[in-house]
This record gives sequence, C-alpha cells and structure tokens, in this order.
Amino acid sequence: MSTPSLLAAVQNAYRVFGRRSAPTLPLNVCTGCCMPPELEQEMRSLPLQQLSARHFWEYADGAMGVQPAAEIKYLLPRWLELLAEGHDLRHSIEVTLDRVGCCPADSFTEAERAVLNDFMLAYFDAHMSGQACREGQWYRADDPIGLLLMADYAGLEVRPLLQHWAAMEHPQSTLAFVHAVYWDYLPTGDIGSAFAGDRPAFRALMREWLESPATQAAFTRKLMDADLLARVAQHPPWGHTAIATMVDAVFDHLTL
Repeated sequence: MSTPSLLAAVQNAYRVFGRRSAPTLPLNVCTGCCMPPELEQEMRSLPLQQLSARHFWEYADGAMGVQPAAEIKYLLPRWLELLAEGHDLRHSIEVTLDRVGCCPADSFTEAERAVLNDFMLAYFDAHMSGQACREGQWYRADDPIGLLLMADYAGLEVRPLLQHWAAMEHPQSTLAFVHAVYWDYLPTGDIGSAFAGDRPAFRALMREWLESPATQAAFTRKLMDADLLARVAQHPPWGHTAIATMVDAVFDHLTL
C-alpha cells in the first residue's frame, strides 16, 4: 500500500535512525513464555531489513519492563517499513506502536520525533484516502479512530492528523468520518473505543474537534456532494446498516 509520501517517510527514518548498531544485550521482552528466544536473537543478529512482520508481532506483543529507547530507535526504520507495506504487526492497530510511547520522556530528539510524526501523517493519509483498501472497496477506509489512537499510544501528535482529515476531499475520508461518528461517537457523545477508555486527553481532543464549528462545516459541505451521494447509493451496507442511513444520521447531527 506504499504511497510516495510513505516511501519518503520510510527513507527518512532510515536516514535518521539507520546508523545505529544492533543491541548486544537481550531485547526488552519476555522470552520465557511470550516471544520465542530464537526470534529475539534474530532481531539482534540478522540484518535489520531481513526482519519479518512476525519478529515485530512477537516483540511488540511480549511482556516488557521499562522500555529502553535505544533498541526502539534501532528497530524503527524496519518497523515503519513493514507498516508502510501493509503488514499487520499487532493484534489491534491501536497498540501497534505502543512501545514507542512507553519510552522514557524526552527519549527522542526534535528531528527524530519529526520523522515519526511525518510517517504517521503519511500512514493516516494512505488509509483515509482509500489507498490502503482492497480494490473495489473504496468506501471501507480503515478505522480512523483506531489510527488516531495508534498515534496517541505512540506518543505522537494527533491534532495534525485531525486537521489533515478535515482538509481532505477524498470520498473515502468523508465516509470514514461518517463511520467514526456514527459508530464511535453518536451513541454516547464520547469516543466509544475500548482503547480510549483510559485516555481522557485523547477523548477530550476528539470531542473538541468533532464539535468545533469548523469541523462541522467542513464535513457538512462534503456530505452534500452530489458525486459522493450517488456513489453511496450504489454500494452495499456496512454490516446491516445502509451507508445512506449513516450519512443521514451524521448529517443531522452536524446541522442540528
């Protein structure tokens, strides 16, 4: 699913982080009952670009102690590269990069943090523009709340992603907004994802953005687009709910 922006972000990650040496001590992961010891050893001995999605899945999913930033920085270029290629690296997208967010405060320089935020923006754009969707499923842009939580768990900036989303003109990004508001916000007036339960600052930011006049005006305009509505009418429902029903409910919420 790599896009030019994602490829550039990965190349930048290799430029900024790629000169680091492999860790010589065991990685910060349980190898007693979590990660197979041979995979942990391979993550330190194989060339970085030979590490597979399975290596990162097992590493990220294993129990850990206080997260050393040095090993994260060594692994990040390949980690981001696999994400850009469309690999699943965790059981839930929200916690894909949570080890990055577990590093001690001030672990990353301004330049390093810029690399991470630039990657996250390119990754979010690829999903919200439908470039990460299966062919013929333009209306099934991936869970935007999950992607925003992925950034939040990683300690990255969420507000620029929201600003970019509001400015996007892709029909996929508009339908992703409908999906997010209909399922994750309208039922309670708060973000309903279980992964957001213990993240009050994230939920407050989302409420502020969703209820802001600028956001509501931007998406009200997009939801009145004749081409978008024509395409919606021709496509199957999300589960048992017609997309047109969801569009109507979200439009009513924005304009009441």
